Amino acid sequence: MVKAPEKFLDKYMSRGKGVVGKTGKKSSRVQMRKISDEELARLKQNLQTVWGIYCTPEIKEILSKKQDIKVLTIDGSKVCLNIGFMDKGILMEYEVDMGDRKELAGARVYKQDKIIINRYFTPERGIEELLKTTNDALHAMVDVLIERELSESDIWNAIEKGEQIHLSTI
Repeated sequence: MVKAPEKFLDKYMSRGKGVVGKTGKKSSRVQMRKISDEELARLKQNLQTVWGIYCTPEIKEILSKKQDIKVLTIDGSKVCLNIGFMDKGILMEYEVDMGDRKELAGARVYKQDKIIINRYFTPERGIEELLKTTNDALHAMVDVLIERELSESDIWNAIEKGEQIHLSTI
């Protein structure tokens, strides 16, 4: 049988107490994006619609058999992103055009990433975080969700057909 050394837990717990502060640069305070009440209501409704569909037993059953379900594709002038469902939550895959770099002989640089965006679909706190974010891909998503109202039936139809809803900010 495996047994921890004597006072292991006490030593482990006291280990972090001597640290004075974090190293690295401080993050600057980010201003919350200003939107109208109508835009806020549309954003909330769209987030609730997508989250509500994700939480249905039908989607959970599909995800138990299939790795993911692609739902939305959003194209912007500098950002392309896909939003889909997976067993761990709502996944956003994106590519951001970072522009030309002189130090790389004028090469165009792109940033690609994947993030789980569940926290942004929670009622008040998630919307507040979305409006404060500095992530260009999340900005593009917010722009689209403010401008257009997503129809629940359109999302269901797209999933049923194995297609994605394509939206553009261009």
